[in-house]
Amino acid sequence: MSDESKCMLCAAPGPFRRRFMKDGYAIAECPTCGLVQLEPTPAPETLRALYETDSYFDGDGSGYSEYESQEQEYLATFREDVRRIGQFVPSGKVLEVGCGYGYFLQCALAAGYDAYGIDVSPTAVKWASVRLPDRVFCGLLEEVPQIQEQQYDVIFGSHLIEHITAPGEFLAQAGRLLRPGGLLVLVTPNIRSLLSRASGRRWVSYKIPEHVSYYDPQTITDLLSRSGFSVRTVDSAYQHYALPFVASRVRELLQPVSRIIPPVERLRWLRDRRIRVTSGSMRVVATRNGS
Repeated sequence: MSDESKCMLCAAPGPFRRRFMKDGYAIAECPTCGLVQLEPTPAPETLRALYETDSYFDGDGSGYSEYESQEQEYLATFREDVRRIGQFVPSGKVLEVGCGYGYFLQCALAAGYDAYGIDVSPTAVKWASVRLPDRVFCGLLEEVPQIQEQQYDVIFGSHLIEHITAPGEFLAQAGRLLRPGGLLVLVTPNIRSLLSRASGRRWVSYKIPEHVSYYDPQTITDLLSRSGFSVRTVDSAYQHYALPFVASRVRELLQPVSRIIPPVERLRWLRDRRIRVTSGSMRVVATRNGS
């Protein structure tokens, strides 16, 4: 990690305004542009080593827990993203960055898109390639030879941009792979969301150190504008979860009061129910400038 952080959005030098400490990092705000980010900035090598562990998609703490077992919930969530994309680009070639097990790709292919994905997790790519042969590749945008000479109509990244320590460089590379006027769709935690403000330091999206930045509608718009994109819309993103999973997260948030609340979600007629809830995230739709 670097001792002298610079703002990931505007490159202003630190130190920033510290809100609080968590797991050895400061959650801090750039006084110049308002982006909230970790201070100091974790090294890219540290983060990549985290994503390349076999346990990232089935572990506790960092990464995702219950990722494979929540397949149906992820599919329901990504169908909403595909429907939203269809309102702007009803068909074409799609690239997902950070594709995980390929759940979004399954939804995009089912909707008629020619969809491909990349991820830095060898475990995820291996898993996804079994279901989606020749459509999923391992590496960063600039590392995967199979995508370098392509032009995509849509690039999609769900819960991706908050992991990237050099977002301007990432967006420049994405712009080179998008056709002129092509669509960029990002889903990312919104630090100004009601859930974030209500949760305070316990907000589920404070995942340290993998979430290195925390955007709001203004800062994500500024980032995209600086990178050659025009924002079309910013709206709330919802996710589908099994009711017991949501209840467990609410209990964590409300501790210690939650200890006296009966676990009604364990009732047989409730435990298999899936619900659509806000995760405090936003979906940003932007188009690449230029001709």
